[in-house]
Amino acid sequence: MGNNSGFLFESNSTKLKSKNFLTALIIYSIIITVLSIILAWMLIDSQSFAEKESSAKTIAINEKDNLLHKLKNMEMEYDELSREYQDLDSLFTEEKSKIKALILEINNLKGSANTTKYQATVTELEKRLKEYVAKIDELKAKNETLTAQSVKTKNTLDSTLNKTIELTQKNQELSEKIKTGTALKAYDITCTALRIKSDKKEAPTSLAKKTQKVRTCFTLSENLFTTKGYKVIYIRIADPDGAIMTVASETSSYFTFKGKSLLFSEKLEIYYNNKSEDVCIDWSNTLVLRKGIYYVDVFIDDNLLGTSTFSLN
Repeated sequence: MGNNSGFLFESNSTKLKSKNFLTALIIYSIIITVLSIILAWMLIDSQSFAEKESSAKTIAINEKDNLLHKLKNMEMEYDELSREYQDLDSLFTEEKSKIKALILEINNLKGSANTTKYQATVTELEKRLKEYVAKIDELKAKNETLTAQSVKTKNTLDSTLNKTIELTQKNQELSEKIKTGTALKAYDITCTALRIKSDKKEAPTSLAKKTQKVRTCFTLSENLFTTKGYKVIYIRIADPDGAIMTVASETSSYFTFKGKSLLFSEKLEIYYNNKSEDVCIDWSNTLVLRKGIYYVDVFIDDNLLGTSTFSLN
C-alpha cells in the first residue's frame, strides 16, 4: 500500500512538471512570436522609411536638375539675344547675373534639400524672358511693317527719313575715308641715347648712367590731302617700368589724345606744307635712368604715328 501511494505521488509530480514545462514552452513561443512580429514590423517600417527617404532624395535631385536645366537654357538664350541685340546687352547682362547667382546657389544644395522656394523664382525668370522675346518680336514685326510701307510709298515721311539716315551713313563713311586719307604717317622711327663729350660733341651711348639725351628721328610722310599749317608733335618715353619720363611741370606736360589727357616727354612745333620731311626731337635727361628697354611713342593730330624702342645697360 505504501509503495502504491509513493508511485502515485511520483506520477502526479511528473505530470505537474510536464504541464508546467508545456505551459512555459507555450508562453515562450508566444513571446518569441510577438517579438518576431515586432521585429518584422520594425524592419518593414525601417525599409519603408528608407524607401521614402530614397524616393524623396531622388525627387529632390530630379527637381534640382530640372531647375538647373531651365536656368542654363535661359542663360544660353540671353547669350544669343546679347549677340543679336547688342544695344540691349546691359539689360540682358543684369538678367544673366541673376541666373548665374541662382545656378550657384542651387548647385550648393545638399542631398534632399527642398527646392520649392526656387521654383517661383525660376518661373518668374522664365516669364520675364518670354516677355522680352515677345516684345522684341513685336518690335521686329512693327519694323518689318514699316519697312514694307516705306518700300511701297517712297514719298511718305518714313521713306524720307530712311533716305536721310542712308545719306547720313554715307556722309559718315565719306568723312571717315577723308579723315583716313588726311592722316599723316611716319616712317623709319629711330631712338638713340646720346652722351655729351668733353668737347661738347654728342656721341651715341648704350649706358644708362651716361645718357644725357634721347633723340627720336623719323620721316613725316607726304600728304596732299591734309591741311597745311603748324602742327605739334609729341613724344612719350616710357622707362622699363612703364613710367613716362618728363622734366616739365605737371600743368604743361599734358596733351589730349582721343579725348584723354596724356603725359608727354617732349614736343616740337613744325610747319607742315604737305611734303615729306625729316624730323628729330631731343629729350634732355635730368633723371637717373635705369637699365632696360625704353619705349617711345610719337603722336600728331590726335593720331599715334608709331612706336620705337632703345635699350640701356
